[in-house]
Amino acid sequence: MAEKKAEMQVYDGGVTEEQIKRWKGQYRKVARIEVEDDGEKHVGYFKRPSMEVMAASTKVAKTDEVKAGTILFEGCWLGGSEFMRTDPVLFVPTMAQLNTVLTGAAASLKNV
Repeated sequence: MAEKKAEMQVYDGGVTEEQIKRWKGQYRKVARIEVEDDGEKHVGYFKRPSMEVMAASTKVAKTDEVKAGTILFEGCWLGGSEFMRTDPVLFVPTMAQLNTVLTGAAASLKNV
């Protein structure tokens, strides 16, 4: 007899599809990051950082990587599970994915 898989508890801060559509209209691109932890799924929504947020994060990155990550996180955060902001076990993988979003664009150079 197969065991039933326990249903995962989802923490998404009550963000609705309507809210996501508004964010997309306001910020153009919105990333959804999910982190699973011991039967829980935490969901957060992030916009792309402004140049001001990038500058602030970069300024402190050489002396305090955690603070730099927090600046970037807070500057991009739109909503979702508040645990992603306060629990280091959730924060670290969230930042890894947020960095993937930041480096996801491709550029090319052509001599003309």
